[in-house]
Amino acid sequence: MAVIEGMSKASATILAGLFALTAPAPAQAQPAVVGLARAYLGPQSTLDGIRSIHYVGTLDRFDPDHSESGTVHTALDLIFVKPLKQRLVVRGPKVTMTTVLDGYDGWDYLRSNEDASKYRLTWLPANDIRTLRANTWENLYYFRSPEGGSVFDKGPAKIDGIDCERVDFAHSPDTVYERYFDRDTGRLVLTVRGAESFRESGEIRVDGIRFPKTIVSVTKTASGKELVSTATFETIVLDETLGVDVFAVPNLPPGKPAQAPVGAPGK
Repeated sequence: MAVIEGMSKASATILAGLFALTAPAPAQAQPAVVGLARAYLGPQSTLDGIRSIHYVGTLDRFDPDHSESGTVHTALDLIFVKPLKQRLVVRGPKVTMTTVLDGYDGWDYLRSNEDASKYRLTWLPANDIRTLRANTWENLYYFRSPEGGSVFDKGPAKIDGIDCERVDFAHSPDTVYERYFDRDTGRLVLTVRGAESFRESGEIRVDGIRFPKTIVSVTKTASGKELVSTATFETIVLDETLGVDVFAVPNLPPGKPAQAPVGAPGK
């Protein structure tokens, strides 16, 4: 699992062409290491029975191109719900960003923590919806073949001195999760998506399922330096009862335009 995959800020209701993604994936044999990876995480029946996951913790981000700001520390609240819903809330010192996926709809809401009249609501375009749907699938379905996509066994690879098997989970030609599993245990060693890589460490067990305590994401900045984001989880709750308003579009302050400029969390 890699819950911070796709956490970058996404900025229109989904286009009709996207509905092709709902077609069921063709039956295909899973690479043997995928079964081992699922067994490493926990019992199959428990994995398949999970309806929702709620993470609470922190998200720290260091941008070497703006090193004068140091590490930006924010609070993190992340919910995934089957079949394909997600809500991410990142609260910084001055601004809170909420990103929601509700099936084929999605939006961003930036709001000042000090002045509720300063906010911006943005409906997400089709490409961002596709990205969030793939990210949500990867976090809820535990290495199952993507909807409308495919799984490819790319063979052996050596990662951090560990003998791994690379398996690609392709949601579309431009949305592919390269996962490297320890060939002996099934443990996920590394995930690569585009220019971004993810490594997990530590462990939290909930209802017999292994979850990472920390996930570190590394991507290159425009200058070629490494931008590092670290998600650290304090609590993880499965299958909680969620209110009907969790994925609802926020009620905007009356009479205020939804164009007021606000900065990103941490700024």
